Amino acid sequence: MLALKRIGLVLAVGFVLFLVVGFLLPRQVHVERSVAIDAPPTTVFALLGGFRMFHRWSPWHGLDPNLRYTYSGPDFGAGATIEWAGDPKTVGSGRQEIVEARSPDRILFALYFGPDGRATGEYTLSAEGDDTRVTWGFDTDLGVNPLGRYFGLMMDGMVGKDFEKGLASLKILAEGLPKHDFASLAVERVEVEPATVAYVTARSGKDEQEIARTIGGAYGQVMQFMSQHAVKQAGPPITINRERSDAGYEFDAAIPIDRVPDEEIPADSPVQVKQTYAGTTLKVVHRGPYRNMQDTYLGLEAWMAAHGFEAGGPPWDEYVTDPGNTAEADLVTHVFMPVK
Repeated sequence: MLALKRIGLVLAVGFVLFLVVGFLLPRQVHVERSVAIDAPPTTVFALLGGFRMFHRWSPWHGLDPNLRYTYSGPDFGAGATIEWAGDPKTVGSGRQEIVEARSPDRILFALYFGPDGRATGEYTLSAEGDDTRVTWGFDTDLGVNPLGRYFGLMMDGMVGKDFEKGLASLKILAEGLPKHDFASLAVERVEVEPATVAYVTARSGKDEQEIARTIGGAYGQVMQFMSQHAVKQAGPPITINRERSDAGYEFDAAIPIDRVPDEEIPADSPVQVKQTYAGTTLKVVHRGPYRNMQDTYLGLEAWMAAHGFEAGGPPWDEYVTDPGNTAEADLVTHVFMPVK
């Protein structure tokens, strides 16, 4: 009996010590890892500031083949939210919401795990030579439960490994994207309505002067057609870009018209009538000479790749200002890119 009492006393003392030590352990836990990425800060910031590309680098994505994601809020920035539901033994369920996205160096987010589990996280970006240094941080309050505080002792090792895996995947993804810096590019997501246009399909070489002459000649044909059929111009002229390659440039030179002509248009007529694309587009305003538009397109393509958008059809250029009476530096062109 005495032996049992001694054993009970030892267990009781051990339990008390366990609790006391637990209460002395820190309740605040911080985990962070970092990596240098050979990509512009704007590219990395775009990958981290929304969730369209999250599945491409998340360290937890491949752990559960039945993992389900639900997205809400804006595509990018504060309010963008992802919820996940999967196997409780691997990824569990939860929600992550971006609280602040301060370009180009800081993104704050909140994490929710079930009814009581909460944490905060942060991505910080800084220049490191030609690279971008990305630091992924995580903070949580383990509360007053001493058992939770013991768990906190293992958190750096467990969560840190996931962060290292995720950052390695992020590095591969970012370094494989176009290098063009799109920091100065303002991209707007807009819905467009179809327009009736009269158009000519034309092709030219890559020389800028040849392109200008070909476009001018094509618009001359369209305007002559409009005069013959008594239709009026209903908007700025556009060029729908069918193909750009080393072989040259193929496009539709089109002018919106107020109605479809009454007469049937012969199939062999160089000028035809059609409805333009309707749906979701990305819109960019290009200012200045037309010869610099390739740079705008390269920036837009890099922006799309980093934000997870795919082209959904040929882009087009809308000529807001008339080059005949506008200084070259003041020309305004709207670029529209259909997206899926």
